Amino acid sequence: MLGLEGLFAEEGETFEQANNQVCSKPGLPQPPTKRAKCGLCGISNQGATCYLNSLLQTLFFTTEFRDALFSLGEMELGSLNKRNTGVKVRVIPLQLQKLFARLLMSDRQSVSTTELTDSFGWINNEELQQHDVQELNRILFSAIEDSLVGTSGRFLIKQLYHGAIVNQIECLVCGKISEREEDFLDLSIAVSGASSLESALRSYYCDTETMDGKNQYRCEKCNKLVDARKGAKLRSLPQVLTISLLRFSFDIIKMDRYKETGKFVFPATLDMSPYEEKAEAGSLYELFSVVVHKGGAHGGHYTAYIRDTDSLGTWSSPEEGGISVLSTQGPGQLDVIECDSPIELVQTILNDAPGKTLSVDKLGGEISKKTGVSWNKRFKKQYGPITKFISKYDDKFSFDPSSNSVSLKQYSTPSGAVSSPRTEGGMSEARSTDSTKRARPPSPPPPSGHCWFHFNDSHVYPVREQELQSTYSGKSSAYMLFYRRIIDQSENAVSSNAVPSSLVMEVKEENKELQKQREAYELELNKVNLHVHFSDWFYVSQGALQPRDYQSSCLPLTLDRRQTLADLRFAVMELGGELVHENFVLHMMKELPAGYHLYTQLTGAVDVTLESMGVGDEASLFVWDGQRVDGVEVSIGEETEPLLLNIAPPQGDSFIRGFSRSLLLDEVVRLACDEFQLDEARVAVQRPVGKGDQKLLAFTDEERMKSLSDLKLTNGSELFVVMTSEQNPCPLDSAPRLNSPLKFTVTIEDRCHEGEGLRQRAQFQALAADPISLLKASAVSRFGLSEVPKGGRLRLEHDTLGLRSPLCDEISLSEAGISRDSKLVLEPGQAPSSNQITISITCEASVGEGLGPVEMLVERHQSVGDCLTCVLNRLQITDQSWHLRRTNWCGEAADVLTDLESTLEHSQVKDGDLLILEQGRIPPKGYIGPEIWLYPMLDTAQHSSKSGFLSWLSTGIQNLWNSSSGNELSGNQKQALLVGEIEVSLDMTLDDLKLQVMTLPAIVDLGVPTVEFLRIRVIEDGYLTTVLKGGSQTLRRLRLQSCRKLAVQILPQEEDLSVNHIVLEVCQKIPETKTYGPGQEVIWNTSQGATAHSLKQVIADAFLIPVEHILVAKHFPKKHEWLIIKEQQKKSQGKGGKKKTPQKSNLRQAPFNIQDGDVLGVKNLQYDPLCPEDFNTEEDDRGQEELKRAAEDKKREREEKKNRKTGDFDFTDKKHRRPEATLSIKVDDFT
Repeated sequence: MLGLEGLFAEEGETFEQANNQVCSKPGLPQPPTKRAKCGLCGISNQGATCYLNSLLQTLFFTTEFRDALFSLGEMELGSLNKRNTGVKVRVIPLQLQKLFARLLMSDRQSVSTTELTDSFGWINNEELQQHDVQELNRILFSAIEDSLVGTSGRFLIKQLYHGAIVNQIECLVCGKISEREEDFLDLSIAVSGASSLESALRSYYCDTETMDGKNQYRCEKCNKLVDARKGAKLRSLPQVLTISLLRFSFDIIKMDRYKETGKFVFPATLDMSPYEEKAEAGSLYELFSVVVHKGGAHGGHYTAYIRDTDSLGTWSSPEEGGISVLSTQGPGQLDVIECDSPIELVQTILNDAPGKTLSVDKLGGEISKKTGVSWNKRFKKQYGPITKFISKYDDKFSFDPSSNSVSLKQYSTPSGAVSSPRTEGGMSEARSTDSTKRARPPSPPPPSGHCWFHFNDSHVYPVREQELQSTYSGKSSAYMLFYRRIIDQSENAVSSNAVPSSLVMEVKEENKELQKQREAYELELNKVNLHVHFSDWFYVSQGALQPRDYQSSCLPLTLDRRQTLADLRFAVMELGGELVHENFVLHMMKELPAGYHLYTQLTGAVDVTLESMGVGDEASLFVWDGQRVDGVEVSIGEETEPLLLNIAPPQGDSFIRGFSRSLLLDEVVRLACDEFQLDEARVAVQRPVGKGDQKLLAFTDEERMKSLSDLKLTNGSELFVVMTSEQNPCPLDSAPRLNSPLKFTVTIEDRCHEGEGLRQRAQFQALAADPISLLKASAVSRFGLSEVPKGGRLRLEHDTLGLRSPLCDEISLSEAGISRDSKLVLEPGQAPSSNQITISITCEASVGEGLGPVEMLVERHQSVGDCLTCVLNRLQITDQSWHLRRTNWCGEAADVLTDLESTLEHSQVKDGDLLILEQGRIPPKGYIGPEIWLYPMLDTAQHSSKSGFLSWLSTGIQNLWNSSSGNELSGNQKQALLVGEIEVSLDMTLDDLKLQVMTLPAIVDLGVPTVEFLRIRVIEDGYLTTVLKGGSQTLRRLRLQSCRKLAVQILPQEEDLSVNHIVLEVCQKIPETKTYGPGQEVIWNTSQGATAHSLKQVIADAFLIPVEHILVAKHFPKKHEWLIIKEQQKKSQGKGGKKKTPQKSNLRQAPFNIQDGDVLGVKNLQYDPLCPEDFNTEEDDRGQEELKRAAEDKKREREEKKNRKTGDFDFTDKKHRRPEATLSIKVDDFT
């Protein structure tokens, strides 16, 4: 389940998904896999439901439970398809029936539990939460009992799983026994301190405790404290005994859970009579299921080992039992040693090694060499890394960490080596009379009803019973044990007849549908699309096949890869008609830089399949007479592949052509001299060598007699032909000529005909100085395009970045970044001019869902505003309230283009950039466009009495508030009303801003007399903060350049605040509570000093509290703290011998930083004398707990990283632990 919500450290769903995608085709949904060869069905993991899967498989293989569940019919349980029958539908038992029926009969590797978990009421991703299988066992049985109330199966769980324990205390004086009986569903046994299940049961139910001394027992009969004996016995045992092993403990020192991984042995047959109160017949139990937990105390993976008591599956020797080790003994002979386990495998390899020692790396290589499969692929999943495996079996191997080597201890050669000589054809032939044959009879399979299987979610594997011993200890250890009472009974094998007929029919229909899906999938999976080329459409040039017309160089053909060569030949004859020769030949064909080349001939028996011949999807086939094409012989095979060489003459342009790689360099020089009309005796051939600053190196006479393949020349290799003299064989122009113009090859794909069949590709030769227009014209001519919409344009196609922006026709290939082997695309559309760039526009979802980026050509020197207008016109958006935003290299939103007058070039917008169109108009430069929010006024003592002149204003504000619903905001004001947006210059004054606000319709209707009745404040993070003061101050001076939201408050009287005034919100604490009264506004004038005494005096006057009984504190909402404001004396710096005089602190400075919008709490100590410094509210207490918890978590994480020990991997070191969720199953009321 690794990678599913990060819950598990072991394998799981990702392995299953990877396994299920084998032999799949991209984009083709794969039907469910068929059942495994063992015939048993697994259960798919929904994300973290391995614990549920293990328990469900155990219940399914509990014959008594499965039979009883199937015996309940529709009359008792209702029907999932018929909801209106008057019978209550018991969904959980019905879904269990359906799941069990599918496990029995469904033809798939694994079934889903989605319908079952839905019936549990799991709607909050419970399937992605980790839970304990022991907890699930109790909750699921309780849900089943509640679901079966009123049916014949109401006692099913009680009869099968419930037992009774009696706790007894015996008085050692009078002999009276007091007892208390308890019902149990499973026996919980602590693993710590016990070595085996029997010893743990003995300590629980045989050993007694003497109650004496201070621990004496009060006997009711003796009526006094007496010595007593305390113990417990099993009064009754269930038919299916469930034992939960308590492996998880808590470390008091580390304050963390841990898992007990010590050895705890449990038997296959368990005699419970020593632990019973009264031993009776039927006390013998046999083990049939072991639920294993693999991992640590904070998570892991559950699997189950289950015995197939009803022989539902087919057991075969496990993979671990069929390890064949191969080693060559001599010519024509092969020694085959069969090993039962990886232990024997490693022992066998080390036994043959020199000194019986190998390094771990060499040992891993030998395992791959001998078995054909690496250790990681075959064994790591079950046995872990090879070093861990070797260290675990230190009694058999010696591991030296310093040299990383493994040595073999005592070992005797297994008797299972089978020597099989090989025949001349290479096939081994077993001969029983061979003296070297060492045959060991295979281990006999377990008897019927005693076969064990390992259930790991979707996968089921046969295992030997001895493998259960590996679950005694370690991280992968037994967690729950299920025993069944041994009684004489007839065969309990269940056939499909025991399943309700409706479920039988349903599963059969599902199997039919699955078969149809698999057949359709097989057809689609084996479909191959071939490209058939005919010789009449080609000619031979430059050592390769060249198509006469790229538009019609092949025909498509679709076949099944399982069809035969005869089917292919017949299909080709039908497809080609007259193009096919009488005795035609088929060859595999491949396109190379120099042209097309032929490879393997498709020949053989007529019944050989296309798959066996290597004919795959998108393969190209060539149909010809097998001798000549256009009268020219054609070379075939890898050794004659054409190489595309770039040859430069002493003067003039270079030429590019193909040569067979088997051709000698001397022959290439001869052909080049014929092309350039040079004297072969007076030329030398050079090639560039080195990296960076390359130099030319001439080929020697010996090298000229080698083939191009031997000289390691490749496609695009450059050769320089230079002149020599008879007296001096060295090149005359010995100076480097690397700067001379060389032609190179580029590939262009035609995309002017989208959706009209196969896209054509062609290769073109060009110089770096050639213009793009010349290359485009060559492509249009080669592809036979009579007309391209809007003239067409070329684009570079990058292997990683994909298609780049269109190329300008006027620039050269080098300026466009086109070099050798570049890939380009020819598409319809207008090519940009030299002063244009291409930009892509993507817009918000509100404009159009599913609308991808739109490409546009814009002028390089165009302004941002003009570009925005073009974008809106292109997208047909009439609303002008939009703006553009740049993106970073990975396409994420970056800076907003705020300067509409700036050019795109000046705004760093480049060719190929992606811009985002967002809603919201950007004000011009030097302007701001804030939103205006109307906030209510706080109650204030200064404004408590309203004159009649302004009473109508208060009524108007209240009516406006009642007619509109305020928006809930976080902060110190809970409701606000958006009244509009304004656009103002930063050079306007505050009074001008207020006048602009008064023009908003909502404010106009209120009839505010003058600007003195308005207060403007800044909104930061939802909180009212700075009050804008000074009507003649400019907005720039008030630092509103980045302001996005402003609050307006309508005052009941005129106000003219100076910078010395601070507007505060003061709340009085209700005595002996953690609540405060409504906040009141207090304006504090600090012109005489911002001291604590001055502040207290203002607040005392406002709340009518004697100043000597007042205590004030400032609230810090982010820290959920209150800082009590006290007078802090500062000592002034004295001069000379003068004493330092104390100065009163300024509350506008640290640590108080009193400013507009601060919330202050006030206490009247006359009525609240207890805990005077406690200003916290309940919300503050909760917030502090959250902050403390977060800090502790961070500290713990740092300590864990610091103290992390090396050793076994624990996924809790990698990720933060998720809180454990409560497990519950919802059941309707059936009483």
